[in-house]
Amino acid sequence: MRSNGKPPSLAASLDEKQVRLSRTRTWGGLETQASYGPNDANERDYKRDLGDPGEFPYTRGAYPQMYRSRMWTLRNIVGYGAPEDTRDGIEKTLAAGGTGVNVVVDTLTQQALDPDHPAFGAEAGLEGCSLPTARDIDRLLDGVDLTKVDVAWHWTIMAYQMVAAVAVKRGTPLDKLQGSHMPDHLQETMCGWGTDLLPAQLSQRATVDCVEYCVRNSPRWTLGLPQGYDLREAGLSPVGEIAIGMAVVKGVLRDLEKRGLDIDQVAPSIAWVSTADVDFFEEIAKFRALRRMWARTMRDGFGAQDPRSMRLRIACHTSGRSLVYGQPLNNLSRVAVQSLAALLGGVQSVEACTYDEPICVPTQEARELATRTQQILANEIGAARTADPLGGSYYVEALTDKVEAEAAKLMAEIEEIGLLAAIDAGRIAQLMDDYNLSFRREMDSGERIVIGANAFAPPEEPPPRRFTFDPAATQAHVRRFKELKAGRDGDLVKRKVRDVYATAKAGNNCSQAAIDAFVADATLGEVWGAFRMAMGRPYDGYRVIEAPFDFEAVSV
Repeated sequence: MRSNGKPPSLAASLDEKQVRLSRTRTWGGLETQASYGPNDANERDYKRDLGDPGEFPYTRGAYPQMYRSRMWTLRNIVGYGAPEDTRDGIEKTLAAGGTGVNVVVDTLTQQALDPDHPAFGAEAGLEGCSLPTARDIDRLLDGVDLTKVDVAWHWTIMAYQMVAAVAVKRGTPLDKLQGSHMPDHLQETMCGWGTDLLPAQLSQRATVDCVEYCVRNSPRWTLGLPQGYDLREAGLSPVGEIAIGMAVVKGVLRDLEKRGLDIDQVAPSIAWVSTADVDFFEEIAKFRALRRMWARTMRDGFGAQDPRSMRLRIACHTSGRSLVYGQPLNNLSRVAVQSLAALLGGVQSVEACTYDEPICVPTQEARELATRTQQILANEIGAARTADPLGGSYYVEALTDKVEAEAAKLMAEIEEIGLLAAIDAGRIAQLMDDYNLSFRREMDSGERIVIGANAFAPPEEPPPRRFTFDPAATQAHVRRFKELKAGRDGDLVKRKVRDVYATAKAGNNCSQAAIDAFVADATLGEVWGAFRMAMGRPYDGYRVIEAPFDFEAVSV
């Protein structure tokens, strides 16, 4: 109703939080000034703290010309149902212009559970591809040259060993094997599995075994370590990602030194798996601070001589956590900004999330739009034109310094306790809980505004379109798995799985024994269960099924 003949003002119709700046801190919680200038750079030395792109300490980029000399790898995630389903998705992604593929496995495969597990079998293929045997990976990669096509596996437990088994069966030399996976088992412990299902000591042993074997046998295989992406998604700030991630890497490198591996043998194979969240400038600063901190740690802390050891590669995935269910098309804007932040921060590969990830397995339309986002950034926006275009920005340089300083402080606190001890004591879980609680409170109060979640959300909107696929292929896949178990050479499988147990129990690296077991058609659950028992844990982390083999009779 109009009392004076004039319409109400627009501002009067909006909540106060919708017309004022709600937050002056970064998304990660760092305080910022109203402006920055020359006085904020008084103590910074260009050669010592920045350097030209491609020069130590690599703050401004890993390579002199960055994307002018080599474009970033444009990736997209694929993974659902049976191997045949995901293979179809891979072909469509490559046809749309993707230059790399990230395969996502289902929850059972991620936790090394077979699809006939009585408690969880119905979940096979629901949120990723079901890959319980080497034959399934071979089926997924039918016709793919394992020495040329770069497939990245979003997967930790025994991923490399299973792909290596496929290579062995095909006659492909392991030293020519190309691809990548994420052997950071401690990340799984910290990000929801907990110390009962995946104890810290067991995780550390599995990581060190895998990294050692890969470095010695497959130097072209890239190791995604640490898996900082999941750490962030579970509840860490950019500062926390660097601090905890560096603590993970340092612990692995120290253990590998005890096994006779030099830093320059290991570090060149490592790529940091990171995220780009919604705070554009903070994420750029994080990538720059991370490279500098890595370079100094490798050189000064571990004595690296090879520039490849000090020149960190970063594989970036835009933030799934930042995406919103309501008004999902808004997520296209978030992903575009996050992808641009990753590129201006100088990463080596980008996987752009799809707008519909909060709703369902990504549709083909959404995957193609994610690919097009990166192509627009590369070919229209100019993101690839020059190295470190924000270098010299008073704000970005000050924020880079602050992120690094806060990360170094937190890392020192964690290392004083000891990372494994901090995990067992719940210190890392507490960091995540505190961050998540603060995030929720700031959402509730309106300090953090998330469009479509706590602001500018329409009262009603039509339900979004969902991805669907025929479950018949997955059902056939599970039947095929059961038939394989029933028809394989049971005595051979038993011997090979027992070898895994005996090797691990003796304190030796069991990766070769695991590869041999997968070649003999042992399942992922059987091989991982043998390793668990060798480490003094139950065969099944959920304590639902008993070991199918008698390990007590195995001599060590």
